[in-house]
Amino acid sequence: MNQSDDQNKEPRRYFIPVDGKYYETTKEIYEVYYRMDRRERYLEERDLKKGVVNFSDMGYSYYSAEEILSDKDTDIETEIMNKMLMETVLEAISTLDEEEKWLIQELFFCGKSQRQLSKETDIPLMTINNRKKKVLDKLRKQLKI
Repeated sequence: MNQSDDQNKEPRRYFIPVDGKYYETTKEIYEVYYRMDRRERYLEERDLKKGVVNFSDMGYSYYSAEEILSDKDTDIETEIMNKMLMETVLEAISTLDEEEKWLIQELFFCGKSQRQLSKETDIPLMTINNRKKKVLDKLRKQLKI
């Protein structure tokens, strides 16, 4: 390639999709966007392989609570009791506000530790711990445990 070819070459342009349309952006934003997109797909694939289900998926009938939490080796009495208990717990969880539901989902359904959640969200560990205690106390009162 000679020097005149370098001068005629246009700089590369970068585009990212937003609401079904492509918008031009900088190389840095383009790289971060696609790195985050790939990370999200990786986590979804990993969750699918491990059988992890989001709490929010239960509301859209993708999965029932019974499918997620049932034990195939239990007798019918135990299964009925578990089903009744699960319905009661899910009903109690449905009364929580969105932030409380999110916390329960991350800690109990996704299996994240409080420390891991603290690092991911930049919320102090003690704040997460206190919120968890508050939410569990609220659920205990509703369930009268």
